[in-house]
Amino acid sequence: MNTAILRSALRLAGLAGLALLAEPLSGLADTAAAGYLGVSEQSALALGAGVVTTTTWLLTPLMFAQTTQIARFRVAGDRVGLQAAVRRSVALAAVWGLVLACGVTLFALSTVAEGDARAYLLVRAAGLPVSAVVLAGYGALRGAGHVSDVTALALGGAVIHVGIVVASVSMDLGILGLGAASGLAQLAVATVGWRILARRGLWLRTASSGSGRDRWQTSVAAAGLLAVRSGLLGGATLAMTAAAVRSSAVDAAAHLVVYQVWLLVVLAVEGWKSAAQILVSSSRSDAERSEVERAVLIGSIGLGSVSAAVVFAIGPLAMQMLAASEEVESAARTIWWLSALSFVVGAVAFTRDGVEFGRGAFGVNLIRIGLGTGITVVGAGATWLTGDLRWMWIGMPVGLLVRAVWPHRRLHAASSRSPSRLHSGSDPRRPFASGTSTSP
Repeated sequence: MNTAILRSALRLAGLAGLALLAEPLSGLADTAAAGYLGVSEQSALALGAGVVTTTTWLLTPLMFAQTTQIARFRVAGDRVGLQAAVRRSVALAAVWGLVLACGVTLFALSTVAEGDARAYLLVRAAGLPVSAVVLAGYGALRGAGHVSDVTALALGGAVIHVGIVVASVSMDLGILGLGAASGLAQLAVATVGWRILARRGLWLRTASSGSGRDRWQTSVAAAGLLAVRSGLLGGATLAMTAAAVRSSAVDAAAHLVVYQVWLLVVLAVEGWKSAAQILVSSSRSDAERSEVERAVLIGSIGLGSVSAAVVFAIGPLAMQMLAASEEVESAARTIWWLSALSFVVGAVAFTRDGVEFGRGAFGVNLIRIGLGTGITVVGAGATWLTGDLRWMWIGMPVGLLVRAVWPHRRLHAASSRSPSRLHSGSDPRRPFASGTSTSP
């Protein structure tokens, strides 16, 4: 195995994992604050957070599609195409975020009864366009090799979020304050992020681009496939939340506690997935790309085992700290070990996602995701009928197992072309390095 590849993957995974730490840290702060307020507030947050998580997953395609496309432009030395792609993505993000904001608002007003959950959803909906633009900017910076900028922005936003949550609790703003914390933090990140994009030369146009690569449909096609993928994942998450809420307020709170800690630990795996995407999309040849794929997939096996061990280790303390009552803690203990088990196969499944993203094989990835999430939804359905949380948390690792072992030959059969059809023999570690564009 190429140790240089592993070192590069570990460095990128560390930076990407730290950036991804922002979301679960914010979620844990919200969960702890809601637990302080009471069981009913924590149950309301479980419903609101489930809907928002699903919606946010529909925004992440902007980041993943942008990362692969920008990396291909970067290794080809095409600054003009890169800048045009960034502008396209930011504009698309603003429109898509507005559409989702309208959808969440309508859902809250038409489906959710008046109370804490509705108030939380309405406030969070207002911030979705800004969150979409932030994620598009993250994708541009990742693809251009400025992963550390993403880390600084994301962690800075988390610190702001936590600070606002603490202030809202002290001011007795309730769930409404928790919802406002996210929007205000994202607005601050967007302001600073725009300045970074301009300073890095990723925003302003330096020349006129008459190339056929600069077309809206290329960005929309990639983001569209990933949006369907995210919709499936988000739908499965929402189904699990709905099943827990239907069971009881205690079960809803227990599911929230376990899921938030699961999200925190899964960051290491998600960071590895991001590293796989960046390295694969920046590979200079088919041979190098294959070597990168082998290295990151083998590394994911060890990563999954370590992640599972961490979940087992921190479980008791986390449940004591986050659960709103002893009943919630007891219910959480029945599913805790299943959340840990999911990492054993989940690390391989997520890493394969990153490899396929790097190749631009979004359609192939969609097939795997559809199969895996289908099993998770079946588990959620069993919980809905029986009231037993264990069924849906059994469905999650089984679904991940299917995603991990789905025939590998389908991956190799996928096209590695980027939406722009660029691939380069230049050094992927050097921004805008010169090199001859070659067909992959």
